[in-house]
Amino acid sequence: MAARARYQRFVMVLDDFYRDPGAVHRAAQAVKYHQPEHVTGLRSTTVYHLPRMRQRLERILGLRIRRWDTDPAEENGVFYQGLAGGGLKETPGVHSDFPLDDVTVVVYLTPGLPVDCGTSLWMHRVTGLCAQPTAADARRLDRSVSELRALLARDTRRRDRWIEIDRIGYRLNRMVAYPSGVLHSATRHYGASLYDGRLYQTFRVGVDWGSFRAG
Repeated sequence: MAARARYQRFVMVLDDFYRDPGAVHRAAQAVKYHQPEHVTGLRSTTVYHLPRMRQRLERILGLRIRRWDTDPAEENGVFYQGLAGGGLKETPGVHSDFPLDDVTVVVYLTPGLPVDCGTSLWMHRVTGLCAQPTAADARRLDRSVSELRALLARDTRRRDRWIEIDRIGYRLNRMVAYPSGVLHSATRHYGASLYDGRLYQTFRVGVDWGSFRAG
């Protein structure tokens, strides 16, 4: 079935997300990491959820959360490493998260990183897409949804194929939230190890868009 956009586009930024970000950063350094076969990027094998985190995110986002996963495979509450050097270095690729109508929440955890290690939202130059393609996009561009998705995937690490339309600067303990379907990436990674690299946490939640107070 062709994709249909069911979410409202927004970007939300909140500073000082955790009361004790140092404790969360130490927790991120203490867990085990792996890289799944089907995706790139190191992520923790366990989730980290403080008590009542689901309710807190509902208040912050102004959205009712209908799906709150605790399986690390669903990546709700997992830690990530984004490294710019060393044997595990990665070039950030422009992508969307799935399911497309979820909300992705990112919290920056490493102190002292440059401001340009934040998050960027992108538009594909050739197609004008700012999110994963819908059936309406396919009709407009005279290509199938699957063809458009394949084109975006081919261009994922070709920065010359993209126009940056939004950038959220890096700041320790800053939370950034956006619909999972928008095309986004880390602006750039940093460091070469668990101890000097770009560590962050991601929550990915299913929401009731009809409850969106900001909309």
